[in-house]
Amino acid sequence: MADQQLKQRVQELITENPVLLFMKGTPDQPRCGFSMRVVQMLDSLDVEYGAIDVLPALQPLREVTTEISDWQTFPQLYVNGELVGGCDIVEEMDESGELATLLGVERPERPAMSAKQELQADPQQSPPIQIQR
Repeated sequence: MADQQLKQRVQELITENPVLLFMKGTPDQPRCGFSMRVVQMLDSLDVEYGAIDVLPALQPLREVTTEISDWQTFPQLYVNGELVGGCDIVEEMDESGELATLLGVERPERPAMSAKQELQADPQQSPPIQIQR
């Protein structure tokens, strides 16, 4: 069972911050790739958001967020008091434009992908093998 004081404080933070990201590390120094990707998406939309580094209290925060939203992995993005999801969900929403709509901002124009980026983005395509001698 989660610490009730911590749970109450987390619920207050979720309510007080229109956009809140529970992440590993900080926006300036993400400590995991998934957290970094969500930060990059939010920053590309030029959105103000609060961020909480979960690493100092990882297990207690995992227990609290599991009770609050039935989600225990990080990062977790909350918008207007509701869990949006983790990195994969936020990424899908960003690609479709839903994230910008949810946040009430204009979706910035994204530059066209280079051929190399398209190969990297295509999960069916293996990256080229490079052999160094």
